[in-house]
Amino acid sequence: MLDLSNFVIRGRVWKFGDSVDTNIIAPLHVMRKGEIEEIAQHTMAAVRPEFPTQVRFGDIIVAGTNFGCGSHREEANRVLEKVGIKAIVAESVARIFLRNSINLAYPTLVAPGVSSLVEDHDELEIDYPKGKIRNLRSGNEIPLPKYPPSMEQIFEAGGILTLLKERCVKEGLVQR
Repeated sequence: MLDLSNFVIRGRVWKFGDSVDTNIIAPLHVMRKGEIEEIAQHTMAAVRPEFPTQVRFGDIIVAGTNFGCGSHREEANRVLEKVGIKAIVAESVARIFLRNSINLAYPTLVAPGVSSLVEDHDELEIDYPKGKIRNLRSGNEIPLPKYPPSMEQIFEAGGILTLLKERCVKEGLVQR
């Protein structure tokens, strides 16, 4: 469950460029071996070899356009959460990656101009209720577009499966 009405976080930035593919986020050769813990040891290493060993809980990914492009892989969303990434903010996000993030209630935000706002390892503040993103080093900020209300409901429920189950219980279609 993620209460977006109180979603304000601060974290260290890991900055990436355009078209970060799901094969970089969750390498296929590792996925075949299985567990998310194994995938976490290799995530993003193809473009940032230090990432798997230096990422910390609470860090934030900032990326260019088309983040999460490539094949449909829910593990790509899950592994970033597993290694501690609290949010992803990108110029644009591939549709399936964004949909998976919303379904999992994992904050993946689209904010045009975010790439020019920060440098690697800057501290970033995401203030969803106020609709802004601020670089704590420079003080510069940009607007943060919000999700539509229907998507906010998914976050508040803790994911699409939880929301659907709640609705089915409410309508008497299934029992708790």
